[in-house]
Amino acid sequence: MDEQAVPQDLAIDLRQLVMTIANTVDLVGVDDLLHGRRVGMLARELARQLRFDEQVQLLLYDAGLLHDCGVSSTRVHKRLVVDLEWSGSQEHCIRGEELLQDFAPLAHLAPIIRYHHSRWMWLEKQPLDAQTVHFANLIFLADRIDVLAAPFHADNTTLAHVEEVRERLAAERGRLFAPDLIDAFLALSEGEAFWLALQPESVQQYQMEMESFGDLRMVSWQEFKHCADIFARIIDAKSPYTEQHSRGVSLLSRHLAGKMGLDPVTCEKIEVAGLLHDIGKLQIPDEIIEGHNALTPQEFNIMKGHSFGTRQVLKRLHAIDDLASWAYYHHETPDGHGYPFHVGGAALPLEARIINVADIFQALAQERPYRKPMAPYEILAILEERAAQGRADPAVVAVVAGDLANCHRIALCCEA
Repeated sequence: MDEQAVPQDLAIDLRQLVMTIANTVDLVGVDDLLHGRRVGMLARELARQLRFDEQVQLLLYDAGLLHDCGVSSTRVHKRLVVDLEWSGSQEHCIRGEELLQDFAPLAHLAPIIRYHHSRWMWLEKQPLDAQTVHFANLIFLADRIDVLAAPFHADNTTLAHVEEVRERLAAERGRLFAPDLIDAFLALSEGEAFWLALQPESVQQYQMEMESFGDLRMVSWQEFKHCADIFARIIDAKSPYTEQHSRGVSLLSRHLAGKMGLDPVTCEKIEVAGLLHDIGKLQIPDEIIEGHNALTPQEFNIMKGHSFGTRQVLKRLHAIDDLASWAYYHHETPDGHGYPFHVGGAALPLEARIINVADIFQALAQERPYRKPMAPYEILAILEERAAQGRADPAVVAVVAGDLANCHRIALCCEA
């Protein structure tokens, strides 16, 4: 690719990037958006108790934040935050490793995430780096502390169950968890303050304090694009019906932008915006995404929140403010009657209008639980009707009409 066609390197705080990915993964929790952040906090506090240096503490905090990056399904998440062990736990560990291992800024966390649900009695016998083994088991312990304590946060009865949690974990000393990690936990958790710090206000304050440990890096455009692809893979894994959706929207958006004469740098950026547009959909329960009937009014109201969720996740990354807005405006319409921001007219960028059309086209071209994939001419008829009503940009729809077969192929990520 011509270097002139690639956006400039981005000045991105790596800690903010980690927190952005972590916040994306935490959306899957739906009813509990702080699991990853509590695990990160617990991991760092265990590291401090063990007198690990600050660099290791920060590494383990990041690993805790990202430990569940392989989880996209709300059903899977519910299992992960209920059971101490369960037979399917390794699947998301393997997927988490796969997501991070080729992204250089975070690749060092991949082995830790791969083994963060492995029993100590098995893990210590594996031909793995001793530090990886110890760190992975520490994340496992932090994760299970939170799983056992979380049910009591809502009714403020955590302190009444402290000994129950401590005894259950202590019983796993040398089996699930390394003896020194259990000893560190038991010493650290004697005081009430340890448990009170797990309340939402304290966790959010802790995260704000951790943001002071900035790690500003120059991230190349290609590295950031790879990171955007990680987001897309997390999003699209939510359901078999959304597989390749973000990728298809991304590719079609870029194609339409090029056909409309946008410059190569903008085409690159709109491709990445397409990868990121549905981040907020992770917070939508699987039952709604995979429903076989039309959405009820309440379900549609829940669905309307996903673009806002995309904004909330991406707003940390100031280096991508422009393309982030294209992503979270993808359900806005020229007449201003889209959702959830009601931006229209001149305030709605062309790039967002392109993604809006690409999103509709790709979704209609894919199978859904309640319908078969639509033929290209059927999709075009819907888009033209929307354009006539002010709900889609007529110029973008006209480009689709002039290149319909090619748009259909690209939307489904088919090879030429």
